[in-house]
Amino acid sequence: MPIAEARIPTDRPGRYLVQLCKHFSNKGRHLGPGARSHHGGDVTPPAGTHTPPELTPDRIDVEWSDTRGVVSLPWGRCTLDAAPEVLMLRAEADDEQGLRRLQDLLETHIGRFGRRDELRVDWRQSEGPAGS
Repeated sequence: MPIAEARIPTDRPGRYLVQLCKHFSNKGRHLGPGARSHHGGDVTPPAGTHTPPELTPDRIDVEWSDTRGVVSLPWGRCTLDAAPEVLMLRAEADDEQGLRRLQDLLETHIGRFGRRDELRVDWRQSEGPAGS
């Protein structure tokens, strides 16, 4: 299982964790037949295309507190941890394509939500076992 981790320095890690988790939770609730969704990096699909069959509300699971969150999508899972002055991400997927897709999606959203603070994600490949 490919794994990547990132440490994002910020003085507001909890705020970004909650904002990301709420966003992904809302996406899951608002998806439905004929709805459009983000594809691998927040790209709206061209006219005439449909939501990918694997991205349905029942396949998006998000749980969070002020200090820890887990976002599970059909192609991977990200664990978010807010520590003093850092937001930590751990992305896991069944294959490299799923991992890249998850990384791109997270980078896009963190870049957009953290634009004012100039947040950047620097992924590092990990060989360690999955965290809890």
